[in-house]
Amino acid sequence: MIKKLFLLFLLLLQSCAFISYNQIVPLIKTATVGDDDVELSDEFIAQQSYSFIRVDLGKGANIIMVLQKINDGIYTWISNEGEKIITYNGKIIRTSGLIYNIDIINFKDFKYFSPSNNYSGIFNVMLKDPSAFIEQEFVISLIDEGENLLFEENMKVDVLNSSYSNYYWLDRKSGMPIKTKQKIHPMLPKLRIDFVYKY
Repeated sequence: MIKKLFLLFLLLLQSCAFISYNQIVPLIKTATVGDDDVELSDEFIAQQSYSFIRVDLGKGANIIMVLQKINDGIYTWISNEGEKIITYNGKIIRTSGLIYNIDIINFKDFKYFSPSNNYSGIFNVMLKDPSAFIEQEFVISLIDEGENLLFEENMKVDVLNSSYSNYYWLDRKSGMPIKTKQKIHPMLPKLRIDFVYKY
């Protein structure tokens, strides 16, 4: 709470010449509570011209990122402010413009399907802001074959003494990711992503 008040004080002190009074209340709300939730209604989706993702950054803060390009199965999504999330099969493999960023070096080791439906390995990850190299052990398992396929990715990071699970929902017909919940950086909350494709 003290950090938020200090941040607010610095914001007001540094920005008084540039921000009018009626802009202060929305800024305080965004900093403490988050932006309003973007509802993925049929009307909202119909208004969009391009494929996009809705990213929940925690505290109800949602942003829309538009598909910028696809290259060799790598999807680059970009926001109005220039933040980027890059995905491979729905997994976040690289970010830029966020408070904390990552770069998975051997991301092509990520796959859902294997003969045993239980795939494991190690990701080599560069954390940024501050920089650090870590290894993440992973095991990917199919845990539900309902209307959509649900995969769980169990992660273990020995150097940080932590473990957690990521989840990936795939459309049964197309095999495309439709939703994910991922922990990508130790300093960030788990990100929820909804994928909407426009063809």
